Amino acid sequence: MLQIAVMNESTVIADGDVQAMLPAFTQQWNQDLQPIWGVEEASFTFVPKGQTPASGTWWVVFLDDSDQAGALAYHDLTNEGLPISKVFVKTILADNASVSVGATHEICEMAVDPWLNSAYQDPQGVFWAGEVCDPVEDDQYGYKIGSILVTDFVTPNWFAHEYAQGPIDFKQQATEPFEVLTGGYAQKFDPQQGWQQVTGSKARRSRRAHASTG
Repeated sequence: MLQIAVMNESTVIADGDVQAMLPAFTQQWNQDLQPIWGVEEASFTFVPKGQTPASGTWWVVFLDDSDQAGALAYHDLTNEGLPISKVFVKTILADNASVSVGATHEICEMAVDPWLNSAYQDPQGVFWAGEVCDPVEDDQYGYKIGSILVTDFVTPNWFAHEYAQGPIDFKQQATEPFEVLTGGYAQKFDPQQGWQQVTGSKARRSRRAHASTG
């Protein structure tokens, strides 16, 4: 079972509020995401300030301000080469967005694409980045686990042929593959045109980061 350390380095959210999210993190990963995407089961543990997470753990870190222009949160790799999700609480609140949705967005994407290198080819030969929350990322599409609002996420059918059977996203709000809902976005690579971004209206930037950071 994966061990994921959750740390709070933010000055604007209490440790107790972060800890209150952990059951929702666990339930979404193990009960909602795992059956659809086949990810390994995970256990989330809160690590208080001043304590060092165990070696080999994946990280979720709550911070104040974004260190990537326009990013509310992102997932990346630590210096140990393991996945990390960064959640920028001040930046999220300034955008009038949900901290728990931002956190679960990155956690779900970290689960499905931990090494930041997955892409899926559509019938036209275009590759789409394997980010499972971006197309449905707006808070309005989230759902509650207990009292915690968590993100929606797409299923493998979002990346599939137009005649794919089954839900396109967990909450069944998208109606066809490669659909980007209002407030969402997706990244695609066309061999003739390079990387492009497809957005719904008023798209946020809870975006993928490419550079490794500590």
